[in-house]
Amino acid sequence: MPLLRSVALLSLVTLTLWGQYRRVHVHEIMTLPPDSLAVGSLLSPFVGDTVVLVGIVTVPPVLDPATDRRPLLWAGARWVTFLRDSNPNLTAYAGINVLQADTTVQTTYFDRIRPGDYVEVLVRITNFPTSTDPLRNRLGPTQAEVITGPQARPVEFVDYNVPLPEPVPVQISDFYSGPVGSSVPNIERGSRYVGMLVELRDVVVVANQPVIVISDDAGNQMYLRDQSGYFTTRAHRLRNFTPYPVGQRIRRLRGYITASTVGGQPQSFMITPVYPDDVELGTAPPVITSVQRDRARPFPRPTEPVPITIGVRQGDHPLTFVRLRATDGGTDTLTLEATHQGDTLFTATIPPYPAETLVRYWVEAADTAGTLVRFPVSGVLFYKVLDRPTRIADIRQTLNPNGASGYVGFRVVLEGVLTADTSDIPNNGAPRMYLQDDTAAFSGIWLQTIATTDPVRSFRRGDRIRVSGVVAELGARAQDQHVTALTSVALVDSNGDGGFISSGNTVPPVIVRTRDLAGNRQGQLPAEGWESMLVEFRNVIVVDTNADAPSNFGEFHIVDADLFGTAEESTARLRVETDDGATSYGTRGTDGKTVLHRGQLLDYIRGILFYSFGNYKLVPRKDDDIGIGVGVPSVSRPSRISGHLVGEALELPVPEGVERLRVELSTVLGQRVWRWEGIVHASPLRLSLSGLPPGMYVVRVVSDRQCSAFPIILLR
Repeated sequence: MPLLRSVALLSLVTLTLWGQYRRVHVHEIMTLPPDSLAVGSLLSPFVGDTVVLVGIVTVPPVLDPATDRRPLLWAGARWVTFLRDSNPNLTAYAGINVLQADTTVQTTYFDRIRPGDYVEVLVRITNFPTSTDPLRNRLGPTQAEVITGPQARPVEFVDYNVPLPEPVPVQISDFYSGPVGSSVPNIERGSRYVGMLVELRDVVVVANQPVIVISDDAGNQMYLRDQSGYFTTRAHRLRNFTPYPVGQRIRRLRGYITASTVGGQPQSFMITPVYPDDVELGTAPPVITSVQRDRARPFPRPTEPVPITIGVRQGDHPLTFVRLRATDGGTDTLTLEATHQGDTLFTATIPPYPAETLVRYWVEAADTAGTLVRFPVSGVLFYKVLDRPTRIADIRQTLNPNGASGYVGFRVVLEGVLTADTSDIPNNGAPRMYLQDDTAAFSGIWLQTIATTDPVRSFRRGDRIRVSGVVAELGARAQDQHVTALTSVALVDSNGDGGFISSGNTVPPVIVRTRDLAGNRQGQLPAEGWESMLVEFRNVIVVDTNADAPSNFGEFHIVDADLFGTAEESTARLRVETDDGATSYGTRGTDGKTVLHRGQLLDYIRGILFYSFGNYKLVPRKDDDIGIGVGVPSVSRPSRISGHLVGEALELPVPEGVERLRVELSTVLGQRVWRWEGIVHASPLRLSLSGLPPGMYVVRVVSDRQCSAFPIILLR
């Protein structure tokens, strides 16, 4: 018998160790009720419960608990397995992802389970990915987390060597319709296979950076997750793995349906192959390894042709052609046959285009087997023809859906006004500076400086300067690196000014609303257009003291005042980042900073719009960027309707001309508890609130002219 394993009678186990917890099978937890599916939710009714989970192990958390403790699957430094329901005939809602977060705890015996073990394990039912936005949170499928705290119990082994069923045949369309980035999840069908071993046939790789994307012939796509050490280039790799080339056919792909995030966006369904033989490759296609143009000419002039250098590596069959295609966005497309220069090198030249033309181009290659590959796989490469100085918007405006600039790696010269200097956004010793040359969208850019002695760091907010730099996409982590920035920044001397032009310049903030930016995905408009620019929100209310509770990353939410306390509030929240800037406001209360609480009115709050960890967020610079309100929040400054309590009645002075009102009371959590609507016959309007329990409420007053919101405290 394996080391430290013991078989116990099921009834005895249940009565002794697990008696205080409900004993449930995988199918019970994973089956979703019709009302959940109707609203597109993947959350099990068991989420939040601690239960004794019963199932059959399908994947070992470590290769061998005695001789090779490397993990097979890895999820943020956690042990991972999947349990299958004990009923082998089930082909839906029969699998669940199980994780142990603290791998220093070995008294659970979780690291010793092996495929075919029939086990009982004490777990808490959770979901992943999680979000404070209820609409996004429900897209995170159900999983189980092993209890490792004071309640921890060792895994109970009920039986061994239980046969495992074959993978369930599926199609990509069971999970998504359309290409990644704009695909529509199939919640009703996809939810059936979460945590289960499935099999896809005859798919093709259409992207491999930063995550492999597979597609069927109808164009439906999903991500292949690199969670297994056999299919990753990350630190937990178990072999040398090279991501499959674009165009690679895959005859058969087995894997578990899991969930994660890509580029900060939740992906409800990803396929995770585990073992090397889970992937059976088809014919190797030609590979377009590079498409480059002269880095010294980011913006060609109207008289200049543009040479393109192309690298193509032959696959299993000889090449039949390599060609470059170009268009100015109209109906005509140039087809240019590339010239073979030897080995894998080809060249083609795009002819001159008029000034201000946005030239789009791409490369195609085919082989004798009829395989056609394209670079880029979707979308186009592009450049703008200019006969004037470069503006920031020329760099920032993009055809890439993730917001990435088309000029990464090119050195450019820009002139603008600093809207934030190193004292504004110190960012824990890695300050960010921002340059802006207009108030139109895409007119701001991050200046990245590394050395404390960098001359650019000596300039202050309001200085107009001229700089050069290499365009890059940066971010707090790999999947967020689509914030356009200038790196290797240098001052451009013109007429002996050393790059300095003038001081004392002011840049007016762009006035925006939380409802327009909240929930915007990476690269999505309008948020992408205002990224790295000075923006201002007016008449907003603080929604919470900590956007990431119980964790705390220095961020809180704000919302437009007229949406505070309404059903729309949850989808209109925008994050405010307090750790990066130099304000005296924060979220912890233990660092000397002032914590703003739910219901606090802000007459205005301004700063730089940034993107990190899956969210656009505002970064105020100093305290004058935050105007603490003392009046009544309102969307309309003139003739706003405020009110106060007189005993147990709400008294509302009504401006002249207002004939009809709707008045609502909600709890601070947004639950509406009282409503009145009618004709106003006299001012002030007095409405009885008798019968409501004491507490804090948000009053929302709506007329045909405006909407106001303000808090009240009802006492008894």
